[in-house]
Amino acid sequence: MDKLIITGMTVAVPGLLLFFSMQATGKTGNSAIWSGLQNLGGPFQLLGGLFFLVAVGLVVNGVINRCMDTVWIKIYQKRRQLEPTDQLLAEIDKLPLSYPLKIQLKWVVLHNETPNFPVVQFLGRHGFKIGVCGVILLSLLGYFGQFFYLLDLTSHFKLQYLIGGIIGLFYFAFKRRKPWIIVSLICILINFAEIAPWYWANPAIATPVQSSIPIKVLQSNLLFQNKHYEKLLSFVRQETPDIAAFMEVKGEWKEQLETLRDILPYAVLKGDIALYSSLPLKRVYEESLDFKKRGVIAQISLPEKVLSIVVAHTNIPLSKNLFKNRNQQLEAIADYVAPLNNPALVLGDFNISLWSPIYREFVQNAHLQNARSGFGIMPTWPSFNPLLSIPIDHCFVNREIQVFKTRKGPNIGSDHLPLVTDLGVLKE
Repeated sequence: MDKLIITGMTVAVPGLLLFFSMQATGKTGNSAIWSGLQNLGGPFQLLGGLFFLVAVGLVVNGVINRCMDTVWIKIYQKRRQLEPTDQLLAEIDKLPLSYPLKIQLKWVVLHNETPNFPVVQFLGRHGFKIGVCGVILLSLLGYFGQFFYLLDLTSHFKLQYLIGGIIGLFYFAFKRRKPWIIVSLICILINFAEIAPWYWANPAIATPVQSSIPIKVLQSNLLFQNKHYEKLLSFVRQETPDIAAFMEVKGEWKEQLETLRDILPYAVLKGDIALYSSLPLKRVYEESLDFKKRGVIAQISLPEKVLSIVVAHTNIPLSKNLFKNRNQQLEAIADYVAPLNNPALVLGDFNISLWSPIYREFVQNAHLQNARSGFGIMPTWPSFNPLLSIPIDHCFVNREIQVFKTRKGPNIGSDHLPLVTDLGVLKE
């Protein structure tokens, strides 16, 4: 039985990794398998993917094997003190376990010594050291995200890395391990330096030296499987935004959002993106920001001003091609927004966090500020697991717009939390 479980896990974990990699390619059949292996192999392509899966299988096999042996041994160590030896030996013979494991269990029953497991003992002594060093490594790998999609994925979890460093600090302080206290502090400082500035005074919040036109903006990725229509609709009516942007608008969501026409009479739907407004849309651009048609461009007439709006839903970068597509979409948005002389608002689900080097390049090239700045990192996805939550939904403004407040909305049944931003468009 133990060998069957170990073999099943050894095959299942690499199989799941390959399955998710295949799903990310959007292909089917043999082409999905080859593309999935290439994505896992990174720069080493197909061969690298095969070696990666074999390595994962070997690691899983070793870990499960040791863990299972340890669990059985702990059980019989306890029972040895309470039950007759002969009874336990007879019971072990009847168990559907492998012969080597039965020998180890009989040894535990007949002797006071515990079998030696060097791997388990090593992890027990050095697990926290390995963990803190691993967190530091992941923290640093994110700075090279522009070179490979897997490196970019490591850049998004600065908050989790910070928490990991704090846990390590408390552990090593309790154990009085001064060198490792210093290592933990290094881990904390690396990630604190990336998080803290989002809570400080910032250029996104302009000094209200001029009169401005107030605009409230609401944005939400609805998750097309989400059926909690009333939660979202009630939230929108409660906030009464001037502009509302929705992503993953599919199926019945299209009809449900139309019920908001009494407060947001002007609307445009393109692909899975819907833009609603209480102000007349002066112009809606038919051309797309990219060949995937995952963006809406519109203009709204304001007193003395024209407000340009871009709503985007970029690709999820879970493969080389999707990583490349997302980056191209960001480049296209930057190329469109940067030359504008009028107020510009860019919002949506960008599938990129505040700490990616590609994010930094985007905001620099587009001459935009994140409306979050000064209000905190406000993670928005995944809403169902706050411990892993990261900020990938954004509202950007250029220098013609003031930011008064940004806040997260409640859970509306989606895997994303909404964002609400109070803005002021500067007058002449």
